[in-house]
Amino acid sequence: MIALLDLDGTLTDRAAGFAAWARSFAAEWSLGDDDLRWLHRLDRTAGGREQFFDALSRRLPHTGTPERLWHDYRVLMPELTPAFPGVLAHLRTLRASGWRLVVVTNGRSQTQVGKLRRTGIADVVHGWCVSEDVGVRKPDPAIFAAALALAGGSDRTAAWMVGDDPAADVVGGHAAGLRTHWVSHGLAWPESEVRPDAVSASPAQALAALAG
Repeated sequence: MIALLDLDGTLTDRAAGFAAWARSFAAEWSLGDDDLRWLHRLDRTAGGREQFFDALSRRLPHTGTPERLWHDYRVLMPELTPAFPGVLAHLRTLRASGWRLVVVTNGRSQTQVGKLRRTGIADVVHGWCVSEDVGVRKPDPAIFAAALALAGGSDRTAAWMVGDDPAADVVGGHAAGLRTHWVSHGLAWPESEVRPDAVSASPAQALAALAG
């Protein structure tokens, strides 16, 4: 039994981590409510962290260069991003019952591995595949193949991909030949020819469903 697990939005509460970072950043630079709301809008609309910090540096040049801002963000986010409630307990239960657990996540290794270690998830799972290290990003089938190999499995139909991103986790996992479990966070499934094999409203519910 193998579970490939997304990180942000599935095991860790990336939104809570970003909100904590934004509050800290606003306090450090004495930013007002308008700037704080703008940070949250930019987080939702920026195409990536490069674009996010380019835009931030243009709007607030006194806070630093894009490169410096992104460096500081990568250092802080692992300290600010919590695991979702119940995640660690359910991961321990799955591992004890024989599941092989591998995290497969897009992002920078420094930040993502930092979150795994800071939350204690690194001590429970069998390994992780981070896109920066692997050289490809979800939904590329190659990153799922790398994670499956790390889990020591070859039968993709017996492995699950659990994640909250419909395109990266569910459509990508399906294309890689995996069964998929979508963490919906209460949202409706978007228009898509592919549908998840299972749906849970929260990360804890998804992991509990795997345990049966």
